[in-house]
Amino acid sequence: MAFSAYLFFLNHLIDQRFDDDIWALPSRIYARPLELYKGMSLNRESLKYELELSTYQRVNHSPKPGQYRLLNESVELYAQDFVYSNFVESGRLVGIRFGGDKVTKITDLVSEKPLKLYRLPPAIIGSYHPKNGEDRLLVDRDHIPKELQEILITIEDKQFFNHLGINPISIIRALIANVRAGKTAQGGSTITQQLAKNLFLSSERSLLRKINEAFLALILEFRFNKQTILSAYINEVFLLQQKKIAIHGFGLASQRLFKKPIDQLSTDQLALLVGMVKGPSSYNPILHPKAALARRNLVLKIIHKEQLIDQKEYDHFIQQPLGTVKRLPGINPFPAYVDLVKRQLKSNYSSSELSARGLRIFTPFDPIIQRSLHRGLKNGLLRFGQPNLQSAVVIADYLNGDIQALTGDSQVDYPGFNRAVMAQRPIGSLIKPLLLYGLLEGGRSLATPANDKAINIKQSDGNIWTPKNYDRKFHGRMSLYEAFVNSYNLPFVNFGVQGGLEALVKNLERIDLLKHETIYPSILLGTSAMSALEVAQMYQVIANNGYFSPLTTIRQVSDKDNKVLNRIPIKSQKIFNPAQMIQVQRAMLGVVEEGTAKYINGRFKGMSLAGKTGTTNDTRDSWFSGFSNRLLGVVWLGNDDNRPTQLTGSSGALRVWADIMGQQKLKPFKISRNTTLEWHYINRKNGLLTQQHCVNSVLLPFVISQVPSRRSVCE
Repeated sequence: MAFSAYLFFLNHLIDQRFDDDIWALPSRIYARPLELYKGMSLNRESLKYELELSTYQRVNHSPKPGQYRLLNESVELYAQDFVYSNFVESGRLVGIRFGGDKVTKITDLVSEKPLKLYRLPPAIIGSYHPKNGEDRLLVDRDHIPKELQEILITIEDKQFFNHLGINPISIIRALIANVRAGKTAQGGSTITQQLAKNLFLSSERSLLRKINEAFLALILEFRFNKQTILSAYINEVFLLQQKKIAIHGFGLASQRLFKKPIDQLSTDQLALLVGMVKGPSSYNPILHPKAALARRNLVLKIIHKEQLIDQKEYDHFIQQPLGTVKRLPGINPFPAYVDLVKRQLKSNYSSSELSARGLRIFTPFDPIIQRSLHRGLKNGLLRFGQPNLQSAVVIADYLNGDIQALTGDSQVDYPGFNRAVMAQRPIGSLIKPLLLYGLLEGGRSLATPANDKAINIKQSDGNIWTPKNYDRKFHGRMSLYEAFVNSYNLPFVNFGVQGGLEALVKNLERIDLLKHETIYPSILLGTSAMSALEVAQMYQVIANNGYFSPLTTIRQVSDKDNKVLNRIPIKSQKIFNPAQMIQVQRAMLGVVEEGTAKYINGRFKGMSLAGKTGTTNDTRDSWFSGFSNRLLGVVWLGNDDNRPTQLTGSSGALRVWADIMGQQKLKPFKISRNTTLEWHYINRKNGLLTQQHCVNSVLLPFVISQVPSRRSVCE
């Protein structure tokens, strides 16, 4: 009776694994697919980077699937098939020709016909790993190479197709060898026993475990055919350790070590993987190449002896180098971005679902933009000579809300505290565009006279607040435009006590960025703390004519069978009046043309860009937010311990922004047409109408009813 209960228990273990999914499959996070077309801004080197990120293998012959070749002015590549939710992108051999930094021609190299568009399947940029720390890439039974099966059986279990799960002869032979050696020198487990141990048992060496292993193997053989058992073993066997992640199965080991799918490996490469089964640590080809080479050659010698390869093939394969990568590709090379993906997924999926269901998460992440972010940030930070200076950067498409690149640390591949999302820092003058909008919405215009004079404000706690300009000077009367462009504080505080504070609070509430229940006047100068991501959301609305598009890292989620579970629609909601927001945009163009960000104007000559600098007390925080046509970038610099950086927004974050965005193919920002606005030249000092050729003249938009009625003397 007890024996029957014991067998029932073992059978129940097998039911739990085989009737459900055998393995917890990690969910994969994908970048955007790279769409190649004639005339697009892309150089050969950037395409090479994307191909290597996607684990394509560089070759010197005509590429096969998963390979590419570099020629003088072109790239030949053969993409793998890729299944999207609604169609299959078939792999084909194509040639991409470049002229400078543009794609000049795309050709199907088989039919020799030109292609208007070629979509390169997206790279995997991250994964949700199961709690057991295992990762694998399942290989379907029909796609397991026959040669792999033959080599594996020859090396691990020659009698696999003849025994019933255990092989008494092998057990006796191993026992004798171990007694003679005085230690465990040889194993007697069949492939079925190894599978049983890996799936159901611990690795402890005990008589009880061996008994359980034997009975589990017998039940497996009774319930499943040999091919099912062999396929399960090929997907289960442990082959490689990558930091905390255990690489299981030949499929993923092939991708990690050779950048190839398993069905594209040569005999010597298959021999290496099979040889690693005996000791994944001892025969790791990256850590122990000599031992791995000797083990591979032993496997080749055995399969030659068993006549799986002939003498000529053996002589050829034995001379081949290992051919593996020099270092394993990063498990997660973009930690800050992937961290935000996981945060934004939490509203729909639990961590257990994401780490076990094998979901596919498609994002708008752009690897080429991210690389330019890395390069620009590194080069930009070097100029300051502050090794502990920290940073956060967000780059987004402000029209559709796609977050295309992001980093939360000066060490861009460091998976630590994500400052772009988590660090709440005062934003300083970055608040002024939204404050300006409130003033315009309240009936003022860019020509409204502004007073740069001292003001003392008694706060609700009884303290007196005495704000100052950054330069500690007073600049007298000027237009509101002039005050904004030069980021003077006192004019905006004076307007704040005349209704501007209430308008600012209301507008922050509209975009869910009001952080305090008790409102102090100092919020007029940006004492409110935000993350770089929140700043990017605020400026997305400004750049997009007052239309709010939620910034997102997620475009679509599908299951392992490619069925769409969740699609994030591109939506835009009108939050602010476009006419007033266009006036804000014009003022931000002025910041770059002649104000605190005029460094940008000199760096990007002839390019209309809009932006705003931000500096907090004692230069603890340096900010810059700027945008071109579609592309918005936010940069924060500061110290984690809140020490002064000695950097203003102009001398710090602005320079880094320029280094990062200077590597993009930016297009000038163009202000939208609006029939409720008229454009007139005014004198920036007194706000009166003037002519184009007059001193202090600037062209500004006005709501028709607010066009100045008086003219300035033309100097």
